[in-house]
Amino acid sequence: MDSVTGTSLKPSPKPLGLLGRDEMNLAEFPIALLADRVPKDQKEAVYQDEIYDERSGLTLSRKLTIQAGNRGLTTALDDEVILCLIQLTKQKTNFTSRRLEFSRHELVQLLGWSVGGASYERIETSLDRWTSVYLKYENAWRDNRTKTWTSKGFHIIEAFELNDTRASGEQLDLLPSYILWNEIIFESFQAGYLKPLDYDLCMGLSNSTAKRMYRFLDKRFHHRPDWTFDLKELAHEHIGLGRNYDGPAHLKRKMLPAIAELESINFLEPLPEGDRFQKDGKDWKIRLIQKGTGLATLPAVLSEAQPEPSSLVTELTQRKVTKATAAELVKKHPAEFIRHKLDVFDWLVEKQDKRVARSPAGYLVKSITDDYAAPEGFISKAERQQRLEAQQAQERKAADDRRTQREQDARDKAERQAIEAYWASLTPEEQAELDAASLAQADAETLAMETGPLKRMGQTIRRHAYIRQFLASRGQVAAER
Repeated sequence: MDSVTGTSLKPSPKPLGLLGRDEMNLAEFPIALLADRVPKDQKEAVYQDEIYDERSGLTLSRKLTIQAGNRGLTTALDDEVILCLIQLTKQKTNFTSRRLEFSRHELVQLLGWSVGGASYERIETSLDRWTSVYLKYENAWRDNRTKTWTSKGFHIIEAFELNDTRASGEQLDLLPSYILWNEIIFESFQAGYLKPLDYDLCMGLSNSTAKRMYRFLDKRFHHRPDWTFDLKELAHEHIGLGRNYDGPAHLKRKMLPAIAELESINFLEPLPEGDRFQKDGKDWKIRLIQKGTGLATLPAVLSEAQPEPSSLVTELTQRKVTKATAAELVKKHPAEFIRHKLDVFDWLVEKQDKRVARSPAGYLVKSITDDYAAPEGFISKAERQQRLEAQQAQERKAADDRRTQREQDARDKAERQAIEAYWASLTPEEQAELDAASLAQADAETLAMETGPLKRMGQTIRRHAYIRQFLASRGQVAAER
């Protein structure tokens, strides 16, 4: 049982202004199944745990029940849509309005989905599900205003309307699409029960389990950097793995790829499997440490008397090499040589190469004793990490560029509305005076546009340029474009 009532946040290496946001209730328990498809007969999902509440001094039983609507239970993709809508709400209104206007095109771009009809239809399906799926929190909804656990029942999205076409927004005269957040979730936004989230990093993860773990642990690491959980409770109640994965071996196999991906992005400290998973009587525990805290220096690693090769023996035995053989290999071969062979071996296993299919440990031993050459196409772990970081940096830049463009579009729209509002506020006589003044000030190139079929457009451009200059002098629009 863990105390999770505090809300203090540690600063992120990324500037706060560039980070997204995550609602912390939605990070604590899954609000969607990890599966891509939900069994037709499954109409409900339940997640529950017990925590010690420091404020009340009591142990609380918390429970979330998700009840399917007319389009079934929500899935991992639906969860991503909600997270994306939270980012758009921060960007567009900074959580000041329950109504969020958007186009499916910008939603697809922020999600990183391919632009096309299938993605547009998938968004509509997701919004349809969120307006019908019912979430019932029992002692499981944190009210940030009162600092208490409460019970709430609601649909996350109250209503939605889609008006945009599938064509990436050419028809600019259409009304915007919008959603209306439910009042309960929106109150939590406004109460500040939000944490910074590296949205680009989260969405860049390839494994749905890793995304879910990242959001949950990113919240928990704000309280302390070293957590030991009951394996089943973490897997089923907070990550959302199906209960058909019940045995410890199944849970480990399901979680290890996600853990490996979180290690590869320097979010989790790598740990030997024996330190990661520990048996506690009949139960199993899992230890997860935030990267860079120095807490991964477990006693066996900390001991100054422990020679360097012992860690290599551990790594070899983890790959099913016998302890005696591992010790002999470490004794006869340089440490860097063995690390390189381990790197090649892990790469082959990841690729499911037939060379390691029959006897992985046997191949590993022979690759060291006979000095096998690295196979064609081999990419070291360090290089793979560099490529991953470069790709993530490129994706972050693309997201920043899209955000900059959206902000510029919003400024242009606001300026245009201010100009049109000023013109509409004038009497016919004042409009005529302004028109005459703008004509007197216009240059020959601008006046030339007012001939032929584009006369009306040219007049509007000339008039708007004059009004913009006037409004800029009063500080009502930006002085420079």
